[in-house]
Amino acid sequence: MEPAALPFQNLIQPGAPPCENGRPDSDFLATARELLEALRAEEIILKKFSAPELLALLPKKEYLVNELGWQLRSAKEAGPGSLTVSDSFKTLLAEISRLNAANEVFIKRSLSYWRDLQSILLPAGYSRAGREGASSLRPPSGITFQREV
Repeated sequence: MEPAALPFQNLIQPGAPPCENGRPDSDFLATARELLEALRAEEIILKKFSAPELLALLPKKEYLVNELGWQLRSAKEAGPGSLTVSDSFKTLLAEISRLNAANEVFIKRSLSYWRDLQSILLPAGYSRAGREGASSLRPPSGITFQREV
């Protein structure tokens, strides 16, 4: 097992609630732990630059994020004071947030690297024949980078 996984290995004992008010909300913690594992898997996949594995993982990650959000909203809407979570659950959510932010930074830096490389290989001010000031180049065939505005 990875050293990073050790702090969250024993967050919940079977049947123990993660909430301080004694309500059995083990679904929150189970979903959060699954999300943390998905983020760890995403981190490994990103470093391998394995697009097929990443595309296979993204629906699971999206589902877990939506599920956890739905569970927390449902508990909050149940009434005031119904969502009092333990410190271990807060720590788990903080770790999820930190790992998600780290993955986001990795993705942004990788895209920036490839965008810069593409701009070096295909400068906008030159045509294929090397004449300066010619019309802009056609995008390369295959996958291209696009930015939404």
